[in-house]
Amino acid sequence: MNATPLLEVPLLFETADGTTHAPLVIATIHGRQVPFIVDTGMSGHLLTMEMAAELRIEGEPGEEGTDSTGSSVPSWSLGEVPVQIGPGWFTLEDVAGIAAPPPFLRMGIGGGISPQQLHATAWAVMDLRNDTLVLLDGEQPIDEWLRMRHPELRHVVLGRVLDDEGILLVSLAVAGYEPVTTLLDTGGKGTEVLASVVPGLTGGELRSTGHGVGGTEAFGRDVAGQALEVDGSRVPVERLILRDEMGGGYQILVGMDTLRGGVLAVSHDQQRPVHWLFPAD
Repeated sequence: MNATPLLEVPLLFETADGTTHAPLVIATIHGRQVPFIVDTGMSGHLLTMEMAAELRIEGEPGEEGTDSTGSSVPSWSLGEVPVQIGPGWFTLEDVAGIAAPPPFLRMGIGGGISPQQLHATAWAVMDLRNDTLVLLDGEQPIDEWLRMRHPELRHVVLGRVLDDEGILLVSLAVAGYEPVTTLLDTGGKGTEVLASVVPGLTGGELRSTGHGVGGTEAFGRDVAGQALEVDGSRVPVERLILRDEMGGGYQILVGMDTLRGGVLAVSHDQQRPVHWLFPAD
């Protein structure tokens, strides 16, 4: 535990309009403080074009991206953007610009940061129990550091599912079913599963489950009292959302309703595993 983090800053969950949201970190760009979502489900860093215009950052038309609903999202290439987070300076590379979703404008959110893309070698630790973002030197014994920081939590080590985009994919199962590709998504609100991989599981009435950043509305059915099987432990999911379709090449999305209160540690290097700490069952 003698390791000194390269960075340790608060994670915030309340936006400008008082809405509780995914974890946010405050970054300073050109002297302006900008709230960014810290999102392990993002392949790179984002800045809204509205914020880019305010900061006088120019962009060029880029390739269309895809949001969590599988819908196409027009984007712009903003290149490198230097930011200050706490006492540390970072260069966000290959930043994409998108038109701000209406909730971003209302909540004052300027973009999103992919924590696993923030530093080339450090461990990015999303401490969702103490509400902090930590960067730890990649040469430090991460297992020992995490266990000493949170001895009360169950600690599992999961191999990454390799992905060209670099999002945080592992292999997990809904209890009673086979493991499938799973996104651990700190930018997601609820925990969702593709209905076809949990045959026999039925939910309530179809309801709106939110919108992707492109504005497309998603729908699903709620199933209560489920759990994920994680290395011999059961992680409760109070309300599992059954989805008929999911984009992104994964069949389960684990959102903040399940991740909050635990810890995720991840690296830019996909050969390194994911460390997930959660309350013991």
